[in-house]
Amino acid sequence: MAPVLPKSSAPDSLIISYMTLRKLVGLLGISLVPVLVLGSLILDHPKYIQVSVSAYYHTRMGNALVGIVCGISLFLLSYNGYTRRDSIVSKLAGLFALGIAFFPTSAIDVKDDIFSKLHYLTSGIFFGLLSYMSIFLFTKTSGNMTPEKKKRNRIYRVCGIIMAISVICIPLDSLPAVHDRIIFLKPTLILEAFALVSFGLSWLTKGEFLLKDK
Repeated sequence: MAPVLPKSSAPDSLIISYMTLRKLVGLLGISLVPVLVLGSLILDHPKYIQVSVSAYYHTRMGNALVGIVCGISLFLLSYNGYTRRDSIVSKLAGLFALGIAFFPTSAIDVKDDIFSKLHYLTSGIFFGLLSYMSIFLFTKTSGNMTPEKKKRNRIYRVCGIIMAISVICIPLDSLPAVHDRIIFLKPTLILEAFALVSFGLSWLTKGEFLLKDK
């Protein structure tokens, strides 16, 4: 009789690692703006809060910006989800995240160069894909929904909507009539922060950091 082999714990380990990665990518999204702002205020002279996340390319926090975005990109490229559509959308988001990292905006106020245009284009598509994932993919279920899953779905939808609205509103800051009146509020940076925090909360919830099934 063949010896009985001990049951492998590998599947459980893999699941735990996957959930942990979801939490980590959520934390990266939430921490990006605070890390850039605080790091720049400590390291840069003169001390100045930039008008957008992209503007931190040209500060001492430029490497941190690229590193965090690349970390998010690598996870999204490796994420397969539950269906082929999950995998395709995630990998596309990962590719466009690389565009954000490696197409820096111009250091001057006029952003009409090709790299700046590619940066804004890839950023918009990136957040559009993340919003789609949060609203339409994360809310799917293969069986009866638990009370926690229903609550998580509400978080996914709210986060996805906030991401979409934030990205749509960012171009309004480029209109002179709007820009001149509210530039002191750093509206682009605030909207980007809303989008990134929503992205992070959505993934933290997906990793069951919030509202874990009982």
